[in-house]
Amino acid sequence: MKLYLLRSLFFFYTLTLMSQSSEHKKMTQWLKENNIPVLALGIIENAELKTIEVLGNLSNNKKAPYNTIFNVASITKPITAIVTLKLVSQGKWALDEPLYNYWIDPDIKNNSNTKLLTTRYVLSHQTGFPNWRDGKLNFQFTPGTKYQYSGEGFEYLRKSLESKFKKSLNELATELIFDPLEMTDTQYIWNEKIDTLRVALGYDTEGKQYPTYERKTPNGADDLLTTIKDYATFLISVINNDGLSDTIVKEMHSNQVASTNGKHFGLGFEKYRFKDGNYCLSHGGSDNGAKALTFIFPKTKQGLLFFTNGDNGFKIAKKILLKYLGIYGKEIFETETGKSIELDKDILDEMIKPKIKDKDLYNEILKMDKEFFDAYNNCDLKKQNEIYADDIEFFHDKSGFMNSKKEVIESTKKYICGKVTRTLSMKNLEVHPINNYGAIQIGYHKFHNNQEPNTKTTLVKFMMIWKKQDGKWKIKKVVSLH
Repeated sequence: MKLYLLRSLFFFYTLTLMSQSSEHKKMTQWLKENNIPVLALGIIENAELKTIEVLGNLSNNKKAPYNTIFNVASITKPITAIVTLKLVSQGKWALDEPLYNYWIDPDIKNNSNTKLLTTRYVLSHQTGFPNWRDGKLNFQFTPGTKYQYSGEGFEYLRKSLESKFKKSLNELATELIFDPLEMTDTQYIWNEKIDTLRVALGYDTEGKQYPTYERKTPNGADDLLTTIKDYATFLISVINNDGLSDTIVKEMHSNQVASTNGKHFGLGFEKYRFKDGNYCLSHGGSDNGAKALTFIFPKTKQGLLFFTNGDNGFKIAKKILLKYLGIYGKEIFETETGKSIELDKDILDEMIKPKIKDKDLYNEILKMDKEFFDAYNNCDLKKQNEIYADDIEFFHDKSGFMNSKKEVIESTKKYICGKVTRTLSMKNLEVHPINNYGAIQIGYHKFHNNQEPNTKTTLVKFMMIWKKQDGKWKIKKVVSLH
């Protein structure tokens, strides 16, 4: 098991239900301090939406409902990207076909770079276009040679798609995404399907409402209207690779081009790679009165998304990232700012406090842990042999994998007996039941080198899966990370 799997277990187990009054109070205070009218938050675990929380009031002074509709600015782009990639997966569109076969903007019809534009370059922001045109559209570099974020590129793709399929982007998205996923509150445009009484209108930093802009023509890059539930449903479909070919999934997750701060763009999403080897796909949105961020972890099927309707929305991003993504949030923030930060004491305390779901089970496993490691520290190989299951599997990130009890015991005799003493850290021990099987124990421990007593020791993570058979506890699997 990779370190990122244990780390994800560790940090996402710290999620708390936002219905708790203390959490409401804390989050509401964040909004008040930063003059943010409404915050919507979604938590994805195991490719399921586990938590929706919407705090604040709409313009009519009514509490924002759980299905508040937001303009989410540039996180429109992943929707456009997946519409396109589904068409590619169906063989109806080509990733590297020149877009001039379907659309040529009059401003660049005589420019040789026009024939170089492809869907791949649009989705990875390599078109050479500025973010938005200033008067006329122009190339600022040769397509495919470097990264430059561009909304114009996504608009160019929209017009190409609409030209070929004779349908608006909103119609294509409805057929391919919105209807199949039952995203009933999501549209590229203001139409009769939008419940205007649930829309979170945008506000500036002083709390003044911006004029409402009701878009009537789809924009491939901007102004999507959606809810936390709808957009999380979309992200879950991305996590599950719904409607995408294996080839396209690989391309989407691959580094297409270096972007900023050591990150890369794939197709439609930017990638953060973490120190433990895990990665996430992300996109942000920022317009007047609209700030939004999304993160999905394909390997662990988890995610976080939040929307706000205030210009100060990103001022609480650090708190949200640290609270709900832990070390990953810390790495994301440091990547964006270039500054090292420390986790607040309350966050650290939440992360390291014992996770006791079943007190009796917790104490029972703690007792077995002591029984086993007393034998381990005293070189009682017979006792260890009794506690190990016959089909024990032992994973070690340094020495590799063993699935022979005899080999595990012999290795312990050769490398451990009399040489190493193990100490369990009680501060962060977790025990989780496995129905009709046993329990998972997750924690940290130290190994003291008895032959070099002055050697510095550090806490290292471990996981053990215990199986209860014939009334006796047996260690079925061990994951040891150094």
